[in-house]
Amino acid sequence: MFRTAAHALPPWLGHALNAQRGPVPWNAVVRGALAGGPLLSAALVAGRASLGVVAAIAAMLAGINDRPGSRRTSVRRIGVPALAGALGLLVGTYAGRHLGAVALTLVLTGLGLVAGCVSAVGPVASGAGTQLLVTAAVGAGMPLPDPGWRSVLAFLAGAGWLLLLRLVLPTPTSVTGDLRLDFRFDGERAAVADVYEAVAALLDAVGTEHAVARRAALTAALDHAQDALA
Repeated sequence: MFRTAAHALPPWLGHALNAQRGPVPWNAVVRGALAGGPLLSAALVAGRASLGVVAAIAAMLAGINDRPGSRRTSVRRIGVPALAGALGLLVGTYAGRHLGAVALTLVLTGLGLVAGCVSAVGPVASGAGTQLLVTAAVGAGMPLPDPGWRSVLAFLAGAGWLLLLRLVLPTPTSVTGDLRLDFRFDGERAAVADVYEAVAALLDAVGTEHAVARRAALTAALDHAQDALA
């Protein structure tokens, strides 16, 4: 019923309301499972639960920016927002401890304006601006027994752990066939291969009802390849 109603709507509105389904990024799912949980468990065993919570939050936020692409691109996609998040956590922690309600509101408002301006630059900057504001609010609203600088180090450690997993763990395609272990450029290879496959699928769909969807898939593959090869 919903699909019928969506087709009856104007194309721009139907596209916005129609659910978009894509392949599940199982590699990112595995990295997410190996990130926050083990960090928090290790912190609990060591008696540093508060630092473990901060590290797990950092790994979770870094996982949001763990997107398909090359490993070299992932350093910028994950690392830059993580640095911005550490700065926001530092400012929010000390502001929450030493400022009153009015002054703290003004500080968070200023950070919100800065984050909004930064987010307009591009996708990586958008992630950095978002983490700057979110971690500032977390630092101000979640008093911790540890010094602010120690919480920042725990945050960077959590994000760095997720980034390390992204750089070290091989993808399934890198250990198939001839068991090639040089997987540094798997993201670029896969992105370019997806473009050729999308072109072939579009040629097969010419003159059919699937042509529009295949054309959209080709555009997405081209955008992905451009990001991976940048």
